[in-house]
Amino acid sequence: MEIEKIETNLKRNLLLHSSSVKLSVGEKETQVIRVNSEFTFQEILGFGGAFTESSCYVLHQIDKELSNQILDEYFSKDKLNYQFGRIPIGSCDFSLDSYSYSYKNDLSDFSIEHDLQYIIPIIKSAQKRNRSLKFVASPWSPPAFMKDNHSLVSGGKLLSHYKNLWAEYLVKYIFSYQTQGIPISFMTIQNEPEAKQIWESCLYTSSEEADLLKNYLYPIFKKNGCTTQFLIWDHNKDIILERCMETLIEYNALNSANGIAFHWYTGGHFESLERLHHLFPNLLLFHTEGCTGYSHFKPQDELSNAEMYAYEIIEDFNHGINAFIDWNLVLDYRRRS
Repeated sequence: MEIEKIETNLKRNLLLHSSSVKLSVGEKETQVIRVNSEFTFQEILGFGGAFTESSCYVLHQIDKELSNQILDEYFSKDKLNYQFGRIPIGSCDFSLDSYSYSYKNDLSDFSIEHDLQYIIPIIKSAQKRNRSLKFVASPWSPPAFMKDNHSLVSGGKLLSHYKNLWAEYLVKYIFSYQTQGIPISFMTIQNEPEAKQIWESCLYTSSEEADLLKNYLYPIFKKNGCTTQFLIWDHNKDIILERCMETLIEYNALNSANGIAFHWYTGGHFESLERLHHLFPNLLLFHTEGCTGYSHFKPQDELSNAEMYAYEIIEDFNHGINAFIDWNLVLDYRRRS
């Protein structure tokens, strides 16, 4: 039997050696992995990726055989066996157009028809490969009429008198997707609540996030019999400990939250994850977004990118997380907006 042996240095940024090693039948291994079943850590729920409209559009446009192959590689039990899909609620930075599900302040026009063109068909194709697939939904912005800047983009804040309506909007979203056979198990309160972006975004302080969760989302979801669980933060790890302590403890949202979501764009900060895991052992920790497709990464050095991913994944799990969800499932790198 022949296996490939790969070695990297301790900084994980350089391939030192790659060679083939022949093993004879019956030959004793020189390294042994011992498993002590008396010690257990957090439950690992699995991996996943994001069903952005861009990804779903690409999977619609390419050759059907290739599209099926990609979905097989991600979701089939004998391949990567992804257990999670992240879905933007309305448009995001990887949508074909900016849109909301309603433009009226009584929500009488609420519809997820836009998602029926690309997003929902691809999700259903993934479900055929994995019937137990779970979904995490994230809003990038409330409808423009609910915000103080009257825009989906450039940050802005949810107006106080629309908090109740925004919660009702999200309940409608959950039940609309459920009608399509897509149950939303988890929902983050807001994608990147401290980022004022040129794309869809909305800003929340820790007190505003706690208020929306405990006084509006949690009771209104419960009133409507909606069992979706809430994940707070959904932003980078550099201030995750301070921010989540404020939201959960100082502003008293602990009894309304089921977990904490985070992104990887500001580096490791693994000690903060471990602190959160020990401080709140009953809360889930989800990595909900990460990619190497932005400025300071080198697109021509995929080995380096893979090593960064591997390091992030291993250290996240070593420090207490339950699930790792990647960003876009697939993109066409030749297309530029």
